[in-house]
Amino acid sequence: MNRSALFLALAVAAFAAHGADLKPMGAVYTVTRDGSAIGDSNFSLKHNPDGTWTLTSETRGTSGKARLLGIDVREEAVFRWNNGKPQSLVYDYRQSSLIKSRTRHIEFDAAAQQAHSQENKDRFTYATPPGTTDRGTLQLLLAAAAVDGEREISVPVAIRDRVEQQHYAVTKNETIRVPAGSFSATRVERTDNPGKAINWYAPNAGVLPVKVQQISGDGSTVVLELKQRNL
Repeated sequence: MNRSALFLALAVAAFAAHGADLKPMGAVYTVTRDGSAIGDSNFSLKHNPDGTWTLTSETRGTSGKARLLGIDVREEAVFRWNNGKPQSLVYDYRQSSLIKSRTRHIEFDAAAQQAHSQENKDRFTYATPPGTTDRGTLQLLLAAAAVDGEREISVPVAIRDRVEQQHYAVTKNETIRVPAGSFSATRVERTDNPGKAINWYAPNAGVLPVKVQQISGDGSTVVLELKQRNL
């Protein structure tokens, strides 16, 4: 299952640039692959005693083939809120099923401008330009850009063994219908790899993403839709 599709991070309402603080929250999303149900994804954003934040998602296969394979995916990002943007500190990913397992751990060294990454037994160290984020906190940056009225977003994203420069565009407003209801949402889509990722953010949903559509490595389409918000 596509890790970036499963790690739909919570886009937080009223970012620091708008004079408000982050607030702990949670949400539940339905997950489908090529139109077939997989299960639900549960997300939480928590404020830690040391002032950092932890964003966690967990998806378990409860329907169809995903249930038979025992798919369980958990992702976690620890970050610091710095000048109105998330600063990545640690990212963890774990996927397990009956046929394969995979883990990824990335630690960000802001002083040295480096990331130390381990995927299963492979280890990598690579340079990280200012503003480098992980796959989870990337969603916070996209949501902030949508709130701020930006039209073009370019952001370096840490992946397995390097930094990937990704480009997004805020394209239009449209009505999105999801299990949680109907929302007037802003569409944010990736432009350096067209069709790869599309996110929708709705201000009246607390600027939580109401829907995400992503193309996974095998060419299948994975969709997450907001089912329930826990504020």
